[in-house]
Amino acid sequence: MNQPVEPEEFGISCQILGKTHFIITKLPSNNLLINHLFAIALNGILIIPTILLNAIAIITILKSSQLNSKPCYYIILVQSVTDLAVGVSGIPIFLVFLASGIGKFSNCIVATLAYKSTLISMEVSTITLSAMTLERYIAIIHPYAYTTKVTKKRLLIYVSSNTAVAFSVIILSFAIHELMVYYATLYVMLVFFFTAFAYTRIYLVARKLARSQNKLQDAAGEKNMTRKKLFLREIKLAKSCFIVVVCFFLLCFLPITFVFPFEAYLDQFEYLAFLIWIGTLGLLNSSVNSVIFFWTKTMLRKQAVKMITTAWAYAIY
Repeated sequence: MNQPVEPEEFGISCQILGKTHFIITKLPSNNLLINHLFAIALNGILIIPTILLNAIAIITILKSSQLNSKPCYYIILVQSVTDLAVGVSGIPIFLVFLASGIGKFSNCIVATLAYKSTLISMEVSTITLSAMTLERYIAIIHPYAYTTKVTKKRLLIYVSSNTAVAFSVIILSFAIHELMVYYATLYVMLVFFFTAFAYTRIYLVARKLARSQNKLQDAAGEKNMTRKKLFLREIKLAKSCFIVVVCFFLLCFLPITFVFPFEAYLDQFEYLAFLIWIGTLGLLNSSVNSVIFFWTKTMLRKQAVKMITTAWAYAIY
């Protein structure tokens, strides 16, 4: 069963907002220590690709007026900024939390703050990806309302307001431990069901319109072909967003669903080991997002290659 450890032997405790928090500072076996050190090394390596890939995406979108003017690429820009913040601060802060497990950092308050801060990046990613799904849903299901309903300002307000709520919940969770669990569970379930609903509708509409477009192809001529190309482009963007969302759920939330039923049967050291890899997979998602964006979005990839080629030419000459 999930037995508590003795603070004086394996860790230290502290008071934050009237609640006791405990961190492990000593691991009881070499296997757990090796697992911990490997996680530290991997997270340290992840910093480099996370920063580089997202920095390239951000600069590419900002420098391209064609990309920057589109709401779908603007939300990618917001996601890339979030993922860049993970590389710059999120992963290093997580490393501070990991260092506490091998006795290299024994400040309970700072380690607890580091752990809570790591959760913020995952919350913001969830919010941004829900905005991405909403943008694609309106673009395909309600195309005539898209230009008026979906703007960069509204997308930013959506992400910012939800982030403010998530941040407030994390702050309050220092005093109310269960609050973060309830909020995260509810929000993730809402995002999951909305995502399933949105992409199911997109799939059904895409299949229906594809059939009607094929029937009207000969009758409508060039005008119909132009509409079909625009529609297929929107569908392709939706497919790439769907891949990003699926990978996010696989890396960030699927591991939690596997561990949660067995939580009561794990001691605190085993639970910490699982928690570390759940956090690592969640942070890895910040690099995976950029890879998927470059792989699935031809325009973004071409602009990035063009920018890198130009920068390399200037560097040489």
